Amino acid sequence: MGECEKRTFSREDRLKKRQDFRRCIVRGSRSVGRYVVVHLLPNDLGWTRLGAGSTKRLGNAVQRNRQKRLVREAFRLTRRELPQGVDMVVLPKIPWREPAIGELKQDLIHAAAEAAAAMGHANNGQS
Repeated sequence: MGECEKRTFSREDRLKKRQDFRRCIVRGSRSVGRYVVVHLLPNDLGWTRLGAGSTKRLGNAVQRNRQKRLVREAFRLTRRELPQGVDMVVLPKIPWREPAIGELKQDLIHAAAEAAAAMGHANNGQS
């Protein structure tokens, strides 16, 4: 039947600590997409972890949480096409123009590939 594709977003797939976010932003490579800014830093885990960040300049809590949910969903759906073995922090571009999920997925793939190329990380999800 083939390999079962992981379609969940579990605890081990998340960046949770402030220090993990800061390390990825300060030490990692960065790429700016149409809707998001992606920071990548290699990890030793063998899988990609996501940190979806936001800022009060984006709007109220409802708007910030919606933006983060959209980013997490785009990550979940495109995981196989993203670089593997990295920590990824995704921040919205201000002003946030809420994209369709398909546009956000493409932007995330493109920005992550550019950031991976900038850091010399060749292991993208395409086998």
